[in-house]
Amino acid sequence: MPSDNNLGTLGVMVCRRTGTPPFAEKEFLRELCLASSCLDITVFVFSPEDKQNTPERNDQIPGYTYRNGSWEKSSFPVPDIIYDRCLFKNIGETSAVATFLGNLPDKRWWWLSRGLPGKKRVYDLLKREQRLAPYLPHTLTYTGNDSLKMAISMFDGKLFLKPSGGSHGKHTLFVDCTDHKIAYLQGRNRDNSIFKTTLPTSELASRIKKFTEGRRFIIQPYLTLTSRDGRPYDVRVLVQKNAQGLWTTTGMAIRQGSAEGITSNLHGGGTALPVSVFLESEFGALTAEHIITCIKQLSDLIPPILEGGFGRLGELGIDFGIEYSGKVWLLEVNSKPGRLAFRQTGDIPAAKLSVENPLRYARYLLLRQLRRVNT
Repeated sequence: MPSDNNLGTLGVMVCRRTGTPPFAEKEFLRELCLASSCLDITVFVFSPEDKQNTPERNDQIPGYTYRNGSWEKSSFPVPDIIYDRCLFKNIGETSAVATFLGNLPDKRWWWLSRGLPGKKRVYDLLKREQRLAPYLPHTLTYTGNDSLKMAISMFDGKLFLKPSGGSHGKHTLFVDCTDHKIAYLQGRNRDNSIFKTTLPTSELASRIKKFTEGRRFIIQPYLTLTSRDGRPYDVRVLVQKNAQGLWTTTGMAIRQGSAEGITSNLHGGGTALPVSVFLESEFGALTAEHIITCIKQLSDLIPPILEGGFGRLGELGIDFGIEYSGKVWLLEVNSKPGRLAFRQTGDIPAAKLSVENPLRYARYLLLRQLRRVNT
């Protein structure tokens, strides 16, 4: 351990971006650094790409920490715990992380939370749980024209395509070919811009092949998950491990998109709203209560199942959609969830906990290891 009054180090691994300092989520990472001092943990932020540019000290990592009112650049030892916040944009960033991890010196370190595999593998694992299966929309892997034809037949001509990896609502596509001659397409491109177009169904296969650009995609039935005023929305639930290493629900929020779009992600210009008030206005108090209870029960079931299949996790963002009838659908599980929704809804306790819980769980892991060393 670094010192008598410091339990250890938490290194937050991020992808390099333009700006000063050169990474995204600056506000969250600043709050993480500030909160760490009260828990006797040193937090620093680093990019694997920066390490590749300074390979001469294998036991030192260039990074940043926030102290005395500003970001400071320095060199840090290999952390005791790595907190993966890499939001990959391309294969080069994925490769840089793999190279960095492969070149780490022989030192005992742990993941705070592993990343989840692709959406289809997550779906296949969750589908085995009978209590979850009724809430999972049928999911196919897009492999070209044959899979597209199968989806059109299975889903009555209305389908939704999204990347197998996390996309924050980017690069998603709604396809309506119920006309049989003309297909209607609406979605967001890789730059997150909304587009709408129509084309002959004979051109649909080639257009979707071009849209997917060789990336892995899944296909699901299109679900009508909009509010009474026609705006798409979902319910984001943040679950995290606490100071005892136990799963707990930090908070939940409605994420509502624009009427022109088909997704509700905040990265795409959506807004966050309190859950109870919103659902009561949509469904009435009694149905809203049933929906919230259902979502809470599902959110309790999901984390241990995913841990059993994929290894230790520390936090998850779980997204639910709700049809006009009140039917709840489990849409997605994200192992690198954002926190902006709680600030937008004014849920300050949840916003504070969302930052502190990763640190409390890191402290739990460090204390557990310290007890093992001393016994």
